Amino acid sequence: MSRSGSIRQAHDGSWFFVVDIAPSGGARKQVRRRGFRTKREAQAELTRVLHSMGEGTFVEPSRMTMQEWLETWLAGLRVAGLEDSTIDSYDRNLHNHVLPTIGAARLQRLTAVDLDRLYARLLSNGRRDGRGGLSAKTVRYISGIIGKALSDAEKKGIVARNVARAATAPSPKAARAPEMKFWTPTQLRAFFDFLADDDLLPLIRLTAMTGARRGEMCGLRWEDVDLDAGRILIKRQRVTIRRQPFDKDYPKTDQGRRSIDVDPDTVAVLRSHRIRQAERRLALGIGRNDPGRVFTDVWGEPMHPDRVSEAFDRRVEKSGQPRIRFHDLRHTHASHLLKAGVNIKIVSRRLGHASVSFTLDKYSHLMPDDDQQAALAVAGLVDAAGPCPG
Repeated sequence: MSRSGSIRQAHDGSWFFVVDIAPSGGARKQVRRRGFRTKREAQAELTRVLHSMGEGTFVEPSRMTMQEWLETWLAGLRVAGLEDSTIDSYDRNLHNHVLPTIGAARLQRLTAVDLDRLYARLLSNGRRDGRGGLSAKTVRYISGIIGKALSDAEKKGIVARNVARAATAPSPKAARAPEMKFWTPTQLRAFFDFLADDDLLPLIRLTAMTGARRGEMCGLRWEDVDLDAGRILIKRQRVTIRRQPFDKDYPKTDQGRRSIDVDPDTVAVLRSHRIRQAERRLALGIGRNDPGRVFTDVWGEPMHPDRVSEAFDRRVEKSGQPRIRFHDLRHTHASHLLKAGVNIKIVSRRLGHASVSFTLDKYSHLMPDDDQQAALAVAGLVDAAGPCPG
């Protein structure tokens, strides 16, 4: 086999190489690799390609496009048993933000520069409504999806290397979630008072007083509620896939299946809610079709998680309280627990976090600084021991 390669600089300043792969004396056949930032990077990849040819591990050129590969990859994730909600998130982000720009690109010709340009465009004007760019957090999430897809293509020998590793996505610091928002106890109490005669009060109050997730509330059934003991059991959630809601009989994490104690005032609200719900179902003539859900719409149908958030937003705006999301009721509960001095293990268990360390990482800034108290406590123990003998 006679092989040679040459490295050249493109008009945009990037570097590429061309290498012959045809047998000596045969028709000329070349492979090109583009988009290297420096000549050194191009040389390193050329050396790797020549070595792979010698080892017999070279990846033959393919006309497969990014769209063809990504659709094949998504189908494979379903076979592998990945969560439907996760696959749906990957699918939506790829079809909304990636494929319109680079879907037609040849998979093997995709470069780190192509991805850099994609990320820059998404940051500047990536919103589908035309109102500016996506957040750094969202673009970093998209870059992670692309990285996973290209990594699998590399493992299967479809591409020679995962170019996403050389691309520049938003940094973890830039993609850090915005500072969480929550209400003070006074603000939450005022909001409860504002909702005194509102059908949504029981759902909002139970969420705020337990820290449960939106999907867990929408999936809650009366069989999982013990009003006498003041306790609810979280063992399912209602999620949205392709804008359609459905129930899952397992929680977000192994720790998600949990029981949560409920305060007496909230139990009283739930008792009244159950009576009103039964009366309404009888009035509508659907009493025998009761699915046993704790929270339903006015027609007794399961609540769509997205509609819950929208209804919450409208009520917050009318109430005059600071704007927070429905999910921030969860942060509100956590902040109140920590302010009350509740042990972090209890906080983590109530929230259904995967580990106490995750809870600490997320909420440590809300915990009281007891360092001075600790210093005084230790000094008190030592001083109480009296002077050293001798």
